[in-house]
Amino acid sequence: MSETAGTSSAVAEPAPALWHIGPPDDPVRVENADAVLAYLPYYIAGWPIRWAGNSGNAAAVPADVRILETPDGMFRVVSTGPGGADFEFDNPYDAANGLAGALISVHVARQPDTICLHAGAAEIGGGLAIVLGESHAGKSSVALHLAVLGHRFFGDDQIAVSLGPAPHGTCLGLMPKVRTPLPDDCGPAFRQFVDGYTAMEGDGMTYLKLWEGEAGNFGDSAPVTAIVFLDRRADGGCEMTPARRPELLKALVSTAFAPHIPSARLLAGLSTLADATRLFHLRFSSSREAAALLAATVR
Repeated sequence: MSETAGTSSAVAEPAPALWHIGPPDDPVRVENADAVLAYLPYYIAGWPIRWAGNSGNAAAVPADVRILETPDGMFRVVSTGPGGADFEFDNPYDAANGLAGALISVHVARQPDTICLHAGAAEIGGGLAIVLGESHAGKSSVALHLAVLGHRFFGDDQIAVSLGPAPHGTCLGLMPKVRTPLPDDCGPAFRQFVDGYTAMEGDGMTYLKLWEGEAGNFGDSAPVTAIVFLDRRADGGCEMTPARRPELLKALVSTAFAPHIPSARLLAGLSTLADATRLFHLRFSSSREAAALLAATVR
């Protein structure tokens, strides 16, 4: 039938592109990732990425994460499944950071016996030392100081940990970051380290990209041999002592992301994790001194 004068035919919007990000055998499906994809390597690396066609051709398998661009120039990152969330950002840089978090949440929630700890980690003597603490306790600084000392960096913000009698930590590929300006007592070696590996700066945070071999790659795994609770003090000194199990277990419970694991099973798994590793309490005022003492004690 022909169109009549004064009318116009509606043109359907093309379906957004669908991207597969993560392990080839179980990728996270992301709709419209190309809107922020150029900025993703500043926050996360090592995740295989491939274009999977238009999302309209894959309606039977909906996206796990959607990037939505609003008419006013905002970006929404919407994830589904256990722990799903909906966050809004005012620029593509921050939206890429939000996508990195969504990728990790979806990926971890698919592993039946794996949790994500808000923690730093470095490989010392073949095993992982995981550092926990309250917000601004120094997890990033201590983890990076361990890297300056030559220990392979595994993460300064999130680390995946398998629960069981032989727990392993897995690198999630997050780029290390450090708050700026750097503290006066960080030392010249740390300043040179940050200057040499800076990839992006902004809003009081510097993101680093370490060389091959200095940091774990996405999917690299190592046994967890020590968990260290950080306790930053203002009175100087540095002391590392065996931690009380209830104290560490409480910290593990408060920092674990595991929306896919029932609370009773999660508590039992964290108890097993605490029993399978050495537990320490590290009181410090200088992250540089804390890292040196931690490395010497754990090694």
